[in-house]
Amino acid sequence: MEFNSNVEYKKSVCPLDCPDSCGIIAKVVDGRVESLAGDPDHPYTQGFICRKMRRYPERVYSPDRILYPQVRIGKKGEGKFERISWPAALELLSEKLKKIVAQYGGEAILPYQYAGNMGVLNRNAGYGLYHKLGASRLIETICSAAAGKGWSMHYGDVPGSPPEVAADTDLIIAWGINVKVSNVHFWPFIAAARKQGARLVVIDPYRNETAQAADQYIQVQPGGDSALALGALKYLVETNRLDRKMLAEQTTDFATLEGYLQATPWEQFTSQSGLDKESIAAFARLLAAHPKTFIRIGIGLSRNSRGGMSVRAINALAAALGLFSGQEGQGVLLSSKAFSGDTDKLRFPELADTESRLVNMAHLGHALTALQPPVKLFFVYSCNPLSVAPDSSMVRQGLLRDDLFTVVHEQVMTPTARYADLLLPATTFLENKDLYTGYGHFFMGCVDKVIKPVGEARSNFDLFQDLARTMGFTDVPFMQTAEERLQQYVATMEGVPNGYVFNPDEFSGWVESTRKRTGEAVMRRWDTAFAFKVAAEEAATEGAPAIPCLLEADEFSDKDLCSRLPLKLITPPHMDLLNSTFGDLHRGKIGEVLIHPKDAALYEIADGAEVLLENNRGKCLRLAKVSEDTQEGLLVAEGLFWQTDKCPTAINELTSQKTTDVAAGPTFHESRVCISTKSIDYG
Repeated sequence: MEFNSNVEYKKSVCPLDCPDSCGIIAKVVDGRVESLAGDPDHPYTQGFICRKMRRYPERVYSPDRILYPQVRIGKKGEGKFERISWPAALELLSEKLKKIVAQYGGEAILPYQYAGNMGVLNRNAGYGLYHKLGASRLIETICSAAAGKGWSMHYGDVPGSPPEVAADTDLIIAWGINVKVSNVHFWPFIAAARKQGARLVVIDPYRNETAQAADQYIQVQPGGDSALALGALKYLVETNRLDRKMLAEQTTDFATLEGYLQATPWEQFTSQSGLDKESIAAFARLLAAHPKTFIRIGIGLSRNSRGGMSVRAINALAAALGLFSGQEGQGVLLSSKAFSGDTDKLRFPELADTESRLVNMAHLGHALTALQPPVKLFFVYSCNPLSVAPDSSMVRQGLLRDDLFTVVHEQVMTPTARYADLLLPATTFLENKDLYTGYGHFFMGCVDKVIKPVGEARSNFDLFQDLARTMGFTDVPFMQTAEERLQQYVATMEGVPNGYVFNPDEFSGWVESTRKRTGEAVMRRWDTAFAFKVAAEEAATEGAPAIPCLLEADEFSDKDLCSRLPLKLITPPHMDLLNSTFGDLHRGKIGEVLIHPKDAALYEIADGAEVLLENNRGKCLRLAKVSEDTQEGLLVAEGLFWQTDKCPTAINELTSQKTTDVAAGPTFHESRVCISTKSIDYG
C-alpha cells in the first residue's frame, strides 16, 4: 500500500462489540487519519456512524497511546514503565513462558481476551500458541452466553430475522435494548415503520433514551422479563387468542407450557414483573391486535440470574404469536447468526497435547486469587479486564500478586495496562487487515489497514506469530500469513454466496449472507419447529427447566442481602462508551447513578451530589442524578467509566462473580447495594 501526500478515502469496518458492525470511510491525509464517516455503500449502516466512532481518531493519536514495548519499573498499578525493543520484549516473554511451563505446567498460563477487536483474524490470534503451550482455556461468557443459549435451547442455529423487516411492521417491541445507544442503525427502520403508522413499545427497567422516544414505555422489574412474556402468553391462552392451527404446524409441545401457565397463579406473574394483571393483559391485547409485530431483543436483559430464561420466555411468546411464520412485518431478532465458519481453522486445537482446565472469564477474580494450581502468567489482549470483569476488587488483588507475571497487549494506557509487567503496543483496526461480520445484520466485509501502524504497534496476529517463532515453534499455523489464515477460514464459512471468490488483498464489497430469511417461515426454510419443551438431556446439562417458566432471582431475592443492601443496581451501556472502550476520552469522569426521588429523599441525597455505592464486594463513587426515569428501589449506573485518581475503583467493583441460569454468563445487572454521602475513604 502506498502512502503519499494525497488525500485518500479508504473503506474499513468498526471492530467493536456492537451489533451494527458499521461500514466506515476513513479520510487519510499524508498517511494520517483525519476523520471517520459512515460508508454510504454499506447496505445496512447506510452512511452514518455513532458519535463514539467519530472520535476514534483521538484514540489513534492519543497522548496515552502505547507506542513501543515497555517493562514495569515501578510498583504494580503505578503505570511506570521503561522502553525496550521488540526483540528484547519477545525474548523476555519467550523465556518467561518456557520457564513457567517447565516449572508449573502450561495451565499456569491464563489467557484473557474477548471482543475488543471483532475481526475474525485478530480476535482469535492467540489460541494456536495457547494450545501449543497447554495453557488454561478461557470460557468466553462475558457478553452473550446466556442470551445465545436461551435462543438455541428452543431454536437451535436458526438465525434471527433481518432488521429490515421491521420497516414494514405495525408494532415494534424494543425489549431490553436501548436502540439509540447500542443499536443505533436499527433506528431508521423504526422511524420508517412509525412514518407508516407503526407503534414503538420499549420494555426496560428504566426510561432510557429509546424509551423516552417511544410511543409506549413498559417499566418492568429487573429480571422480570420472563414474567411479563409468560404473563402475556397466559392471558392469550385464557382468552383464546392464539392460532392453534399455526401452533400445530410450526411448533411442538405447546400443551406442556400451556398446562404450566394455567396452573400458575397470576400473582406470581405480577409480583415478578412488577406490573399488575391489567397492564400485562393490555400488552397481550396489543400484541394480538397487531399480527405484524417485530421484537428486537437485547442481550443486556440476559445478564442476571434469570437471563437465559428471559430470552426463552420472550421467544416462546413470539412463537405462540406466529412471529417466525415469515409474514410481512413479522420477526424476532436477537442475533443474526449471519455467517459461521470452522473456528478450528483460526484456533488450532490440534496443537494441544491434552485438554487443559477451563476457566470462566466471569470468574477472573477467583482465578487470579484462589485457583489451584495458581495462575503464574496472565496474558491479556483485546480486553480491559480490570474494568469489564465482575467483582473487580478481586481482579485487582490478583493483579497485585508479586508472583504473577502480567502481559498486556494494548492500544492505550487502560486501568489493566497499568498493572502490566510487560506492556506491548497494539494496532487499532485502522492499522491491520481483518474480516468482519455483523451480528445485528447480514453483511460482512474484508478490509485492509488504512494507515501504517502508529509507533511500533503490532497486530494481535503479528504478535502471536512472532512470539511463536521466537519460541522456536515451526508448526504450520505459526508459518501462515494473515491472508492464508483468512483464506483457510472463509473456505469453511456458511452463509457465503455460491460463486463468491474471497480475495484478502483487496476490498470486494459488502457480502450479503445466504442465511438471511425474508418472506419465508422458519419451519419451511430451516425445517425446524419451535420447541416449547427442550430435550431432557439438554435441560439436564444446563440444569434448567425444560419449558420457559418463572424462576426466583438470586441476589435480588436474597432476604439477608435485602435487609442490609436495600437497593438494586443495574449497569447498562452509556452513550459515550462501548463497554470500557473510549474510557480514555473521558478520563477523570466518574459517571452518574440514577436514583428515584423517593429514594433520594429517604437517603437525603441531592441531585448532583457525590455518592458512595457499597456492598460486600466493594465501593464506587458516582454522581447522583435524581430522576423518575428509574423506579423506586433501583439504581442505574450507565457506563464502565475508568478508575480515577480520586476514585481508584469503578462500577464493576460492585458486581458479582455469580453466573446466569444457563451458560454461566455474568450477572452484571443483579447487584444489591447501599448508597450514602458519607466521606469516601479508600485507605
